[in-house]
Amino acid sequence: MNGPAALDVVQQRLGLGCARLGSVLGRDRAGAFTLVQAAFDRGIRLFDTANIYGQGESERILGAALGSRRKRVTLVTKAGQYFPAWMRVAKPLKSAVTPLIRRSGAGRHLISKAREAPLPQNFSDHGLRASIDASLRRLNTDYADILLLHSPPADVIARGDALGLLDKMREAGKAIKIGISCEDIQTGLLALNDPRVEAVELPLWPPTEAMDRFLDRARRQAVFVIGRGLINAAQPASSNDRWPAARTALTASLARSEISRVLIGTTRLAHLDQVLDAVRRAETSCS
Repeated sequence: MNGPAALDVVQQRLGLGCARLGSVLGRDRAGAFTLVQAAFDRGIRLFDTANIYGQGESERILGAALGSRRKRVTLVTKAGQYFPAWMRVAKPLKSAVTPLIRRSGAGRHLISKAREAPLPQNFSDHGLRASIDASLRRLNTDYADILLLHSPPADVIARGDALGLLDKMREAGKAIKIGISCEDIQTGLLALNDPRVEAVELPLWPPTEAMDRFLDRARRQAVFVIGRGLINAAQPASSNDRWPAARTALTASLARSEISRVLIGTTRLAHLDQVLDAVRRAETSCS
């Protein structure tokens, strides 16, 4: 099924995760620009980003690369996290030091370690409004198709005021759907308790009973579910076996109709083509 049916499953079920577009350890602007346009040409119609990805560069790249195609895609962005002061101060140096860091094993290691530290959060009305408006400017659009709180703690979800601000932004025409990007299934289940939640993004591998409960509830509540992190979650001890395990996770996730979109987190066109080929092969075997 290498024709229209295979293209349909790409358009309807896959999305591109854009966390590393424009980042120090990801693709530079030119390479990221090419990747986004190639993903669109290959049928991808959902692009997932956030204000913190590449310190805003991911959103800028998407806005520029998609251009007039904007209304033909689903844009997902997030708010609630921000960079500490020292990172903001260092931002003007990013373009100069990035090539040096990419060529240095020690530099890449230090950046990787720094990225593991949790970022500060701001889920206040003022903080969220400022973040969302800035994201829309970078994306060169006046609305997000899906607007998410970015990894809020359980008490923020339970309190509901941060989601209330997103609800106001939706009423103002700055979002079509609102919801929460979660770090685990338990937080996802908590998010489903709020009837205003229309979309949830979270890791959905490996399969568990809790995942089944989440997907069943999401289906009954007609919530748009975005699954992420398949490649990292499926990675076994041996890196040589990484792709077969990830392919299993991908095809198994696509078999779950409750999952609205499965994100492909990649910065390499060759890897994107590898994933799309696996999807086509899976569709062919099911036909």
